[in-house]
Amino acid sequence: MAERTLSGQLGGPVPAGIEALADDEKQDLSDAVRDARHRQAKALAEAGEEGLKYVPALLRGAVRKAVGL
Repeated sequence: MAERTLSGQLGGPVPAGIEALADDEKQDLSDAVRDARHRQAKALAEAGEEGLKYVPALLRGAVRKAVGL
């Protein structure tokens, strides 16, 4: 099951070196990748909000809508 999860997260087949891992190790890797992606998404959202501080207040709503924040 972890292998299917990993292949979905990686967007393709799992590399041969990963296939050699035990199932619990694959699950740990899958969890680590998922957590890293969540942290990355949160950091990107925070960076976007931080960047809006440089946009005049009256334009922030329009800029948020234009960039999808």
